Amino acid sequence: MKRNVIGALMTLIVAFSIAVPIVNAQQTIMTANVPFAFSVGDKQLPAGAYAVHEMNRATLIQSADSANGVLGIYNYAGPSKADETKLVFDKVGDHYFPAQIWTSARGPGLQIPESKRRKRCVAPTARLRAELKL
Repeated sequence: MKRNVIGALMTLIVAFSIAVPIVNAQQTIMTANVPFAFSVGDKQLPAGAYAVHEMNRATLIQSADSANGVLGIYNYAGPSKADETKLVFDKVGDHYFPAQIWTSARGPGLQIPESKRRKRCVAPTARLRAELKL
């Protein structure tokens, strides 16, 4: 019995010692009030206040109330300018998709890859354009 309690306690200590540096590694690099709903990956996020956090090599886009968020690893988009802080969205039909994250809080800008949802929105338009060219 005593051995089980000590083992469980040691497991908790190890778990907390691993989790604390991960939580502390999160740095807010930008906040923004997004006036429209948008999609990241396969997740639809409502309009509202958002914060962009850098977590080691990943980036977290999270609502101010922490109810909605998406974690992703995004590509290098080039060096950020000293006074350049912005979220770039692409509008396809009635849908918005974040395309880039630029902030002076970190060196490089980030390119968000095109999601399957966005490809589905673009595909009918591309086919229509191809038909009109013929």
